[in-house]
Amino acid sequence: MKKFTVKLPYKLKSKISKKARRIAAYGGIPWRQDPRGYFLIKVNRKDKQIEVGFCEAGNVVKLVIVGKKPDEIYHAVFREGLVTKFDHAAYLGKELEKAYIA
Repeated sequence: MKKFTVKLPYKLKSKISKKARRIAAYGGIPWRQDPRGYFLIKVNRKDKQIEVGFCEAGNVVKLVIVGKKPDEIYHAVFREGLVTKFDHAAYLGKELEKAYIA
C-alpha cells in the first residue's frame, strides 16, 4: 500500500490552556431505559450487513435498519429520532462497531 504525506502550511501545536478544567470520568450513573425504545442488533454474514431492529414497549420490532457500516446505521437512527438519551446513543455506537468488526 502506498503511503501519502500531507504537508500543512502551518505547524500543528496542541497546548493545554492554564484555565482548562479537568474532570474525572466515572461510571456510577444508574441505568435507565430510553423511553423511546431499544435496539436488537444482528450480523447478517451472508449479505455482509448489520441489521438493527427498533423495539418499543411490548417487545415488537417496529422498524428494521440495514446497513454495511455503523455510521450508516446510526445516522438513520438519529434521522428517525429513535434515541432520546446520549448514553443510549453512545452505547448503540459501541455495539454497532462490535457488530461491524465481527
